[in-house]
This record gives sequence, structure tokens and C-alpha cells, in this order.
Amino acid sequence: MKIVLLDTTDILPIFGIGVSIPHLKDKLLELANKYKLVINSLSLLKAKWKALKLAKKNPKILDTYAEGLLFIMYGGIFEIIPFYMPEIDEIATHLYKYHKDYIDCSILASAFVMADIFVTEEVKNMKNLVTNIPSSQHIYRRRSTLLEILIIENI
Repeated sequence: MKIVLLDTTDILPIFGIGVSIPHLKDKLLELANKYKLVINSLSLLKAKWKALKLAKKNPKILDTYAEGLLFIMYGGIFEIIPFYMPEIDEIATHLYKYHKDYIDCSILASAFVMADIFVTEEVKNMKNLVTNIPSSQHIYRRRSTLLEILIIENI
């Protein structure tokens, strides 16, 4: 079964945080039926930061975040990839030379190591960034396919 790593934006609706991607919830359900879905643990942190910021105006968002976290952790649909896996951290640290957002680097490194497809709204930037992974780090790739980087609408 193919593995799809979702970027943070694509899991935000699970936490009650709206994004401007049409039919995202339906698309996630469709993907869950066809693929194994994984996310980087730092995406949970980014989602929490967004929820905390939104909670200043809407405190109930923290309850919605808690429910979403329970669903992600125990719903049997998602696997969480720890950002601190040594091979992911090594690649992310290298990518940080080219992109000064370590969380983005870690999410891409997780996709490179673990996934067949990386779903992100930043396709162009991530395609450029992945070319900076040195061949010496390609030994960490656990999939036999090349990593595809796509927006959710194209899967």
C-alpha cells in the first residue's frame, strides 16, 4: 500500500481550523480508504500553535483541537512519524541550510524517508528543496519509488 504524508495544512480541519481547500474533509476520507496516511509529529505542534492563536477570539477551538488530537492518535487512520528519528533529523538539519524553517524541513525529510507521496500546498518550494538532499542521505529512503510531491487535489 502506498504511503501518503500530509503537510500540516491538510490536517487542520481535523482540529476545527478552516483552510481554503475545497472539499478537503471528503478528500481526506477518500485518501484514507486508498492509502496509509502519515504525518510528522511537528504538524501536531504547528496545529496547536494555530489553535492557541485562534483561541484568543474563540476559546472553544481548544476543545476542538483536543478532540482532533484524540482522533489522530487513536482513530486508527494516521501514523505519527517522530521528527526526532535520527535519519529524519539528519536530512532536516541539512535542508535547513537552504530553507530556514526547520519544521518544514523536518516534514519534507519525513516524507522523503517514509512516504511515496507528499501532499503539500507548497509543491514548487518542496520540489526545489528536495533536490538539496545529498545522495549520501538517499540510503535513508525506505520506499522503492521516487517521492511524488503533489497538492491534495491531484491525488
